[in-house]
Amino acid sequence: MSFTHALRIAGYNRRLYAAAVVGIAAGAVLTLLPAIPPLLRFAACAGIAVAAWFSVASFWAFHLMFDRSPLLSGRWLIEEIPGPPARWIQINAGLEETTLPLQEIFPNSEGRMLDIYSPETMTEPAITRARQRGGGPAAVAAQPDALAVENGWAELVVVMLAAHEIRDIAVREKFFHELARIVSPDGRIVLVEHLRDLIAAVAFGPGAFHFLARREWVRLAGLAGLELEGERHITPFVRVFILRLPLASKLPAPQV
Repeated sequence: MSFTHALRIAGYNRRLYAAAVVGIAAGAVLTLLPAIPPLLRFAACAGIAVAAWFSVASFWAFHLMFDRSPLLSGRWLIEEIPGPPARWIQINAGLEETTLPLQEIFPNSEGRMLDIYSPETMTEPAITRARQRGGGPAAVAAQPDALAVENGWAELVVVMLAAHEIRDIAVREKFFHELARIVSPDGRIVLVEHLRDLIAAVAFGPGAFHFLARREWVRLAGLAGLELEGERHITPFVRVFILRLPLASKLPAPQV
């Protein structure tokens, strides 16, 4: 059983795990003091339980997502789109753990990799440490609100665990308009994201607030004029949305 990706991602979040270990140790010391009041002893035990739970649960969630599921293989994409695209674009934050091997899956297709990471706006410590590690894919730096791609160029656009890193709502809305602009009339946009929901809260605690609720992703798609064609889970922690331009936009203009 491999824990390669889970260990790597835990390393990106090492300060949080270190804080949990310190908290557990401090709580254990408090419970051993003979003169500690019962209420404080109870609080210490509760703190140990909470810290231990989120440490184990989050690590196991990473393991399920990245080591045990088909997520990173990308082969599941074949089931979600009508056929191999002639041209594809993959958009991520330039990390190995958020990159699918599309060139291997679609060897006869033309592809582009775009990296929307911005150190000014994506200030999450974990992603900063992951970028410092290096080893990510070769990608072209891109602005999420102004993608340097021709209109309707891509038959497949994959946004892999990156859209939630766009913290500015206005920029995120423009990003979805850009996705609608660059996808071809018969193409698909595959949005892969964590959700801010109960299962994320159980696994990640307050860290779940870094993600967005399903209704927000649906709102963003609708705002950009995109239809939700389908959705599915890959493990309880990853949601895949299949988006497309509305069929009405593909019909010929009425004759006057």
